[in-house]
Amino acid sequence: MSATHRIHPDREQGYPGDPVGAILWDDCERCAEQAIDPLGLDATKLRRAWDLMRAVETGAATRDGRRASYRTRNEGRLGRTLYVVYVINERLAR
Repeated sequence: MSATHRIHPDREQGYPGDPVGAILWDDCERCAEQAIDPLGLDATKLRRAWDLMRAVETGAATRDGRRASYRTRNEGRLGRTLYVVYVINERLAR
């Protein structure tokens, strides 16, 4: 993992094209790498990504009653990567 992060905004300000509170942003080499290799994420981001993946992939509603969705392309890639782990875990746990 050699790519570097572009300067990300703080959560309140957002960044043009990237929604406030996104776990991974688009147009950032490091975020793109982490989307396909989530083991580089810190525990907090990994937990948030796992919770988001479960909500999106199972069709669960968010706290405000809307359906959860990925906010960036890299979040979607990360979610689909984690979903593979989720499905494998479910199948092996039977």
